[in-house]
Amino acid sequence: MATPPPYQNAPQGNPFAPQGGYAPNGAPAAPAHGSFGTQDAYGTQNSAYGQNPAYGAQNPVYGAPNPAPGQNPYASAGGYAPAPPLTPACRICATQPAGDMTIRQHTGLLVAMRFSKMEGPFCRSCATAIHREMTTKTLAGGWWSPVSLALFTPLTLLWNLYVRTKIRKLAHPTTPSPTGVVMDQGKPVFQRPLAYVVLLLPLLWLAAYISNEVSS
Repeated sequence: MATPPPYQNAPQGNPFAPQGGYAPNGAPAAPAHGSFGTQDAYGTQNSAYGQNPAYGAQNPVYGAPNPAPGQNPYASAGGYAPAPPLTPACRICATQPAGDMTIRQHTGLLVAMRFSKMEGPFCRSCATAIHREMTTKTLAGGWWSPVSLALFTPLTLLWNLYVRTKIRKLAHPTTPSPTGVVMDQGKPVFQRPLAYVVLLLPLLWLAAYISNEVSS
């Protein structure tokens, strides 16, 4: 009775059997279908360890290259790049930086009142000039009606004082005005004689009181 040779070919129909069967006497077998770096059963080349075929390759579904690690997929050609942040410019001289603020002025008349305001964005230079001008006019003309004297003029001055703190936080413009408009800041508020018109009011009330007492 003849003894069959050892390690004959694997049974038919085994998809995991290596090509060429089992090698006899411990010899290395032929490469198996589906192993890395060899041609698999479906006709495509498998990748070796440590190599990723996805990065930089054509995406068969979307038709665009896959991004590399750490790359923004929306910044590539045909994608949506993020919009740069918008920095406001001064509405007077168009310099930067500028800040949003509203500077107010109040005028109290004998039988009426008038409210004025200037809205930004303003740079530090233009905001200072507007603030000094409107605050000085409020100090000069905001006291000539009872309601203005008791309510609106003090509130306007307090508001402008708050805006002054915002102006001081702005940096000075680093570039010249592209429009060529340069506002004159002028003197500070308390160096302008018009700001001291407010002191005339108690003097007028005192004069009126003395005159009334003398006449009676």
